[in-house]
Amino acid sequence: MAEGEERRLEAYLAHRQRLLRLAYRHLGSVGEAEDVVQDGWIRFQASPEPLDAGRFLSRIVTNLCLDRLKSARARRETYVGPWLPEPLIEKAGIVDPEVGETALDISFGVMRALERLSPLERAVLFLHDLFDMPFHEIADTLQRSPAACRKMATRARSALAASGQRFRPSAGDVDRFQQSFMQTLASGDLEPFKRLLADEVEFVSDGGGKVTAALQVVRGADKVARLLYGLAQKQLEHRVASSELARINDLPGLVIALDGQLDQTMSLELDENGLIAGIYVVRNPDKLAHIRFQPEADLGSVASPVSAGSDSTG
Repeated sequence: MAEGEERRLEAYLAHRQRLLRLAYRHLGSVGEAEDVVQDGWIRFQASPEPLDAGRFLSRIVTNLCLDRLKSARARRETYVGPWLPEPLIEKAGIVDPEVGETALDISFGVMRALERLSPLERAVLFLHDLFDMPFHEIADTLQRSPAACRKMATRARSALAASGQRFRPSAGDVDRFQQSFMQTLASGDLEPFKRLLADEVEFVSDGGGKVTAALQVVRGADKVARLLYGLAQKQLEHRVASSELARINDLPGLVIALDGQLDQTMSLELDENGLIAGIYVVRNPDKLAHIRFQPEADLGSVASPVSAGSDSTG
């Protein structure tokens, strides 16, 4: 391998993890993010060697993502029920990649807030806040004026701020949630479980029209507690649930199976008081297909909540 080619490959590999997360932030799909970054490498190989490989690669990947999002727009508009990204899963205990930059936060709450922005607004935010790219360079990348890019960045930051701040749970928070719900299933008493939930907790479930799932976001501690309790009672009848703690989008969460078959992932977010403010469940089988491990901890017929929906199939 020639020296220039070796240097180019080293630069690509040095930035690959960040580029994967950038593409995932745009697309919400693990497989599509990998495809885009691979396509980015092909374009990077065919281009003159840049002064700043990281910035150049980010521009390539951003434009590839924007191209994909044009075809995805119609699918998003007709999506049945709330949309959540594919869960990005690591086994519990795996060392986290560097995720200090806000623009690379892939928690479900932030991903959901960013989904309300336009693709161009997201692109400006990521390029400026993550790669410290000046607005004139972003404008050249996106074929917009620098002034327009500044306005898009301002709108994007305002929208994120308005969505409310959420906090990262620990594995102990997830365990406390699960144990409390198991006790509620055994006793029928919802009050101890409700005390773990913020008053305005939101429950978001993604079935994509493929499986039973709530067709609207459910809000409020009483409504969420009753929904989870009723669904678990129904779903666990004559079935065995098992779960395993895993890192889901950089946060501890649960991978849950019914009768040994992967059923869903569940992620939590907290408010400033340590109460559960967001519960995000992915049941769409298309979004679970890339998960290669099955939960092993047998919880018997009484377990953590195992369905994310209503009696409506969306």
